[in-house]
Amino acid sequence: MSLIKHEILQPVRHFNMHDDPLTNIETLHLILWDKGLCIAGYDLNGTVLTAKVYHYTTWNIASIESVFVNEHLVAGPQPVTHIWIADERTMVIPRHLYEQKAAGEWLHRFHFIEANEEIRTTEVKQSLAAFISYPVQEKLALLCRKYFAEGRIDTLSGMILCQDFSKEKDYADLIFLCEKAILTVYKQGNLQLHQVVDAAHTNDLLYRMAILCEELELPKEELIVSVSGLCIAEEVPGELKGLFPKTVVPGSEQFSSFTLLSKLITCAS
Repeated sequence: MSLIKHEILQPVRHFNMHDDPLTNIETLHLILWDKGLCIAGYDLNGTVLTAKVYHYTTWNIASIESVFVNEHLVAGPQPVTHIWIADERTMVIPRHLYEQKAAGEWLHRFHFIEANEEIRTTEVKQSLAAFISYPVQEKLALLCRKYFAEGRIDTLSGMILCQDFSKEKDYADLIFLCEKAILTVYKQGNLQLHQVVDAAHTNDLLYRMAILCEELELPKEELIVSVSGLCIAEEVPGELKGLFPKTVVPGSEQFSSFTLLSKLITCAS
């Protein structure tokens, strides 16, 4: 018997914003990272209706396929149009320095890229004149094409970096993907850092952010920290606000998730 028939994963989070989301979904997006995935359904107007989050061991292709096969959200006629990949091995390249061949060479120089991984590149749509290079496992790309032929594979970093921030203030955009977080820092509108970091221990994350503030000469009391994402621990907002008073959190864990998912559909449209 195949693993898919035996191992049916259960979602660790399930949020609904509609009494009957399945009959009102027009399009679906996926977010994939090393130890989890999120499936989000949107209506015709781009409003988030429902979302589910799954966990698995690091890039476990069999577990990912199990979700694709057994999850009711992706079993209907509504297409998965976007597949967003979040990987620690991401490189932001200024547009004036970008060369397709060199981008792959740079990524290999700074990160370990396995033989079964392909290098992809995305151009940031707006705000930042840059390209983003990132790896995708060939098996994962084939799996996505097998089940979601209409789905476009892209990097989650492309969505994050297309956001526009005021040039008069300093910002830190913090997007949680369970025990990972994508940290993006701007100083007076200029990108200073974009990185996937470990968020399993809040104290470690706060320490890293405090060190960055010292290195970049960013006053912690003036830094605007925008928080969104999936599976944010209850203590995280309070601890962030203790160090960064201008931390902005959407509210409940559900609304933090939907804030991120709303950004996805806005960037993709």
